Amino acid sequence: MSSKAQIEKDKGNEAFKAGDYPTAIGHYTAAFIADPSNVTYPLNRAAAYLKLGKNEDAERDCDTVLKLDAKNVKGYFRRGQARSALQKLQDAPTAPSSNGSASIPKREPPQTMVAFMNLWNTLTTEEERWEVLRQIPATRLPLLFKTSLDASTLGAILRSLREALTSSPDDEERRRVVRAYMVNMPRVPRFGIVSMMMNSEELGHAQTIWDMLGRFQGEGVEGQMEKRREEGSKSAWGCT
Repeated sequence: MSSKAQIEKDKGNEAFKAGDYPTAIGHYTAAFIADPSNVTYPLNRAAAYLKLGKNEDAERDCDTVLKLDAKNVKGYFRRGQARSALQKLQDAPTAPSSNGSASIPKREPPQTMVAFMNLWNTLTTEEERWEVLRQIPATRLPLLFKTSLDASTLGAILRSLREALTSSPDDEERRRVVRAYMVNMPRVPRFGIVSMMMNSEELGHAQTIWDMLGRFQGEGVEGQMEKRREEGSKSAWGCT
């Protein structure tokens, strides 16, 4: 354990005890950067993410912990907490729309590319497509699509993301989900090849989405890391 990592960890623990979870996350992130072999830092950060209800981030950190230490009991426990919370969100009843009519039926999020395409091909409106995309954690896109993503499917997803933003430009949840998709999609295997096969209109959708989202406004160590990830993703999309 490096001295810098220990100092950041101690600061993170102090912030965590004080209930300042965003600051704790920043310190645990700095500790993990200083010593990426120590499972304590992503494990502690996962606990802070759970406190903030950021269950996808907590699950990702627990996955990191278990890659470093496959027998880490706390890693399994906290990942179980995160997955349980995600499942509860997926199973929550959908509220009626503001005009009193029934909302779009809830569908189980697909777990494979085949299941995704079978479901996608049954959808008839952009709102239905958005509801499906919204339920799929963006961090799981590489596992969902693996090497099977094609240009037409990617283009269709981009159209739906653009329409989701256009229809509700001030909806913060939509903006968060769309941003996560745009950041994580380039991590799908063969993305570079697939994106090269997209037409100019589809590539234009990607630029429009980034323009509507604007720059990530996070602060601190984690905010800077997220900004770097976003810039890398923009470059992968061929966007400015």
